[in-house]
Amino acid sequence: ELLVYIEAAGARVRGFVVNGGAYTHTSIALRDGLVGVGLPFVEVHLSNTAGRERFRRHSYLSPVATGVVYGFGGESYLLGLRGLVAHLNSTS
Repeated sequence: ELLVYIEAAGARVRGFVVNGGAYTHTSIALRDGLVGVGLPFVEVHLSNTAGRERFRRHSYLSPVATGVVYGFGGESYLLGLRGLVAHLNSTS
């Protein structure tokens, strides 16, 4: 369902702010879905994933993301959106 949503939304948006949760560390499908729509995205996390368990330090999304924001709680979403908008404005 998530991949279907990303594909459908890709036709009406210019980019994504994504908190993949545990899928960040486990889902190649999520990575492929985001890459497949061909739009920029910013990966966000509420917590500082680099300071958590070892398995949370690996992200399938980061290498293909336009940017990554983590560790600022709910503010991470706003920071990610600001970064995405700045990126879109600089490439328009």
